[in-house]
Amino acid sequence: MLDIDLGKIVTKLGEDTLADIGAPLGLSRELSIKAAYSLASNFHGNKDEAIAAAAKETGIGKDVLEAMIAKLLDEARQQAMGAVKDQAANAAKGMFGKFFGR
Repeated sequence: MLDIDLGKIVTKLGEDTLADIGAPLGLSRELSIKAAYSLASNFHGNKDEAIAAAAKETGIGKDVLEAMIAKLLDEARQQAMGAVKDQAANAAKGMFGKFFGR
């Protein structure tokens, strides 16, 4: 299973992107950021537990937080896939470089 550090993802996305993620969910910029950081700090592999804890901390509804964490986890998956693709491409370059003497 992939170990996801949601805190790093949230930090990397930045406040503008977090606000963009929360806007369609009816969250202000401030609430979007607060929700994302609360979800990240409470995420330890179980999204339902993170949602419940973040709902208590922020007062935001669980349905909104569920939609937000889904978007954040999707972003984490996309970043992980990009990293794997980059590693594979670099490994292939190294193999073919050696094979062709470059």
